[in-house]
Amino acid sequence: MANKPRILLYDIETAPTLAWIWRTGKQFVSHDQIKEGQKSGIICICYKWADQKTVHSLDWGIQKQNSEKMIESFGKILESADVAIAHNGDRFDLRQINTQRLLNEQPPIAWPTTEDTLKQFRKHFYLPSYSLDYLSKLLTGSGKDRMGFQDWIDIVEKKDPKALEKMIKYCQKDVLKLQEVWEKQARFSKPKIHAGIASGVGRDSCPRCASESYQRYGFSLRIAGKYQKYLCAQCRHVWTDSRRI
Repeated sequence: MANKPRILLYDIETAPTLAWIWRTGKQFVSHDQIKEGQKSGIICICYKWADQKTVHSLDWGIQKQNSEKMIESFGKILESADVAIAHNGDRFDLRQINTQRLLNEQPPIAWPTTEDTLKQFRKHFYLPSYSLDYLSKLLTGSGKDRMGFQDWIDIVEKKDPKALEKMIKYCQKDVLKLQEVWEKQARFSKPKIHAGIASGVGRDSCPRCASESYQRYGFSLRIAGKYQKYLCAQCRHVWTDSRRI
């Protein structure tokens, strides 16, 4: 294989927003209850490449608590990827990163193709929960590390470096669990990029892993015609050729 697709897995941890409230429990909090000067912030970003072991981390700086440089650095990393994977990433992580770019008057990121594992699990499986912690326990035997709300307070208000270190380790563990559950479900879902094309092998290969070892696996009949299905001998992914027979 000439080059493997650059697959990036990542997770972010965000700062809470302070607001004036009358009581605890379920309630509506208006925007004018938000404490003056509050705005959304990202505390840390952890990421790894799928074919590498190291989980990297970036943070906002315990004293400055400013996401601008971290977001700028991670933007370049994102733009170098072929696909970026996160759990609930399309709805949460992507929008949080874009928000920081907006607030810091930074240009938009040329986002790579994204794959949201939460969407994939909800689309292909029926489970009691789709949280990363539950999926990790179910599929890998162990879940996420534990963080309490006090840890966020210690970081934001007390500027405690030990609390930040704990959060970074927590976030790094999330990235490792993310990769494990993504790999467990990968052969059930349609890949967002064709691995064979991305790696230079060509389209006549498995779109999930780029293997050229596969077999015919029946046909798909559609209004437009008849299409060949294949089964990968390496990753067991089943796909349908886009070319009509």
